[in-house]
Amino acid sequence: MKEKVQKRSELLVSNRGLIHKGFMFENGLITTVAAATFTEKDKVADAEHMKECRKLLRDRKGAFSELRGNNELVVSAKMAVSENPEKFLDELIEVYEKFNKGKFFGSSYKVMASMTIVSTGKAAEADTIIEKTDAIIKGMKSQHPFLTSDEDICIAVLLAMTDKNTEDILAELEETFQNVKKSFAFHENAAYSLAQVLTTYGGECSEKVEKVLAFFDAFKEAGEKYGKDYELASLGTLIDIDADRDELVSEVIEVAKYLKGQKGFGTFDMNKYTRLMFGAMIISGVYSDDNLKNSASVLGGTLAEVIAQETAMLVAIIAASTVTATSSSN
Repeated sequence: MKEKVQKRSELLVSNRGLIHKGFMFENGLITTVAAATFTEKDKVADAEHMKECRKLLRDRKGAFSELRGNNELVVSAKMAVSENPEKFLDELIEVYEKFNKGKFFGSSYKVMASMTIVSTGKAAEADTIIEKTDAIIKGMKSQHPFLTSDEDICIAVLLAMTDKNTEDILAELEETFQNVKKSFAFHENAAYSLAQVLTTYGGECSEKVEKVLAFFDAFKEAGEKYGKDYELASLGTLIDIDADRDELVSEVIEVAKYLKGQKGFGTFDMNKYTRLMFGAMIISGVYSDDNLKNSASVLGGTLAEVIAQETAMLVAIIAASTVTATSSSN
């Protein structure tokens, strides 16, 4: 394992342990995502500072706010890694309220989308980004009403940040999806998310699809099949990295195997597909650092983090629903 990849992997494990000690009753996957927030910045997690940030959040927002609940730990982590936690929270609240204007019910995914806008330093452009995001979601719902849901906002906001206009985005997204879904029968929702990720990048649609399918086959040939469910989208974050495909696949697998042997990353907390997803996130982050002049690589690091947040939210919601259903049947 390359030195920088090794250090980033070890830091993720260490940060997860530090945050778990400070927030023992939080969902394990969300704890890992919070740890990744520090790790991507090459920072050691500070649970005490996170608690101070959480207090600021709780002083501003009640228990039923969407900024709390499953989002609370990640919001606290984002505040903690920012230069000014209070400013970050102010901007987050302002952007989220714009996102949710006119809506009676809140949205956890809109909180995540708002965090992306603020974290990338684009709070001042929020109005334009939100308007474009809404147009993209509207177009997606028109084309695929049963595949498009609230969770798609997480990547749609990144699509809105690209230089592509809405019509081109929707046309490319549809073309990409029609090509991708052929290889993932019975996994159309995951294929649609992957198509969204591929559309955030520049280049010809056919070439991007060819690349991502080649990566999928390369993992299979290496003896580690990549997941076809919620984690599939993260595979797209590898396509624009300027490195040998087999080498990248080997590095992701190596990270995933390392994580398996660490506390908090065993099969009880996450499966092999989720570990590969975090492996891809680490590799995307490392190569983003090494290619700062390449806007696509920087986007890849952001995408990987967003996908991990979305995945953690989905798992947390499913887990909560399972507990509720079990309690109701008893």
